Parts: sequence; structure tokens; C-alpha cells
Amino acid sequence: MSLADKVALKVEEFLLRDCSGHGFDHACRVQKMAEKIATQEGGDKEIVALSALLHDVDDYKIFGQEVADNLTNAKGIMADCNVSLEVQNAVCDIIANMGYSKLLAGVRPKNLEGKIVSDADMLDALGVNGIVRTLNYAFFREQKYGIKIFDKDVWPELNLSAEEYKRKGRKADNCINHFFEKTLLLKDLMLTETGKKEALVRHNRMVDFLEGFFAENDAQDWLEFLRSFLAGEIK
Repeated sequence: MSLADKVALKVEEFLLRDCSGHGFDHACRVQKMAEKIATQEGGDKEIVALSALLHDVDDYKIFGQEVADNLTNAKGIMADCNVSLEVQNAVCDIIANMGYSKLLAGVRPKNLEGKIVSDADMLDALGVNGIVRTLNYAFFREQKYGIKIFDKDVWPELNLSAEEYKRKGRKADNCINHFFEKTLLLKDLMLTETGKKEALVRHNRMVDFLEGFFAENDAQDWLEFLRSFLAGEIK
């Protein structure tokens, strides 16, 4: 059994009951995409694979900010799997410097492996899987908190800071607004050439979904907003 396989078994235990779209299936897709990008771009594949698998085991949305700041679970899993300290440090450095909220705070991956894993993670927020993940999380929040998936009268909040993006209770924090506040922006945030090419394909699939959604919900003003947003007329 490879080191990545051993770590994957531990990660599955941590993320088994996740309902936020950051579960084990997401971690596996990110690993697969990261390894694919590494084949094209280079980089240490073991560090790429481990970072991809572990990147959400300390997510602040699931485990709280203190755990996220200390990477408590990632460090514990790697120690249990006898990962060398050198590799542990490399993986923790990548995880500590990736993620959309960190990007909004001006933090981005420093090395090739980090750029690869960041691109792979963001790619899974795009395309069909990105739509499914967003809807799954939206259904969960609707049932638990009564947050609507779409409210025609509540428009997205653009150009959010890291603090605003993470703030709980935002009126505009619903499923459809999330596309404008984050996912439609991701194609321009890729750090590798392989990631940029794949992101464009997945971005266009999301645009098709939103156009159909607004058309079927008789939301012509939202359709016009989408087109203006994509043309760069709304910032």
C-alpha cells in the first residue's frame, strides 16, 4: 500500500459524514486532478497527492478556525502514517497557503506543487461537479437554516474581502449568488497552464447552467445581469 493510500484511508474517516461539498469524494477528485496536472507541469507527485488528499481535513467551515489555523488533523494523520517531517512540512506549507478565503486575503501558493493542488481544488468547484457540490451544500443549508437557494430580490455582493466572504449571516449568501461571488471568477485565478485550459471548459458549463436556470425561472433581469457580469461590465 502506497503512502497516499494509507493517508486516504485516514482522510475518509475524517470526511465521511461531511455534507458541505468537502467530503472524501471531493478529496479524491482533487488528488486525481492534481496528479494529472503534475504529469503535465512537473513537481513532486507524492507531495502533490498528499496535499490534495489532506487539504480539507482542517477546513474552518467543518472543524473550526483554531483547528484550521494549526492544521491539527493533517499533522495527526501524517504522523500516524509515518510521513517524514520534511514531507509533512512541505504539505502543511501548501495547505496553509491555498483556499479561496486565503486568496482574498492575498495569500497564494508559493511553489509549483502548491499551485498544482490549488488549481485542482478550484477546478472541482467548477463545471458539473462544481454545480452539484454547490447545490448539495445549498440543500443542506436550506433544510438546516432556511436559506433560499435563489432569491430574485437579493443580489450578489461583489468584491468581497476575506472577512466579508467568511461572515456568517450575510443576506446575499445563497446558492446562486455564490456563482457570482466566487465560482465564475475562478477561471482567471488558475496558476498553471493545464489548470487554465481545463478551467475554461468547466466555466462554460456553469454559464450554460445559469443561463438555463434564469430562463426557466423567468428571471430575465438576472439573465441580463449574468451577461453583463461575464462581459466585465459589472465589477
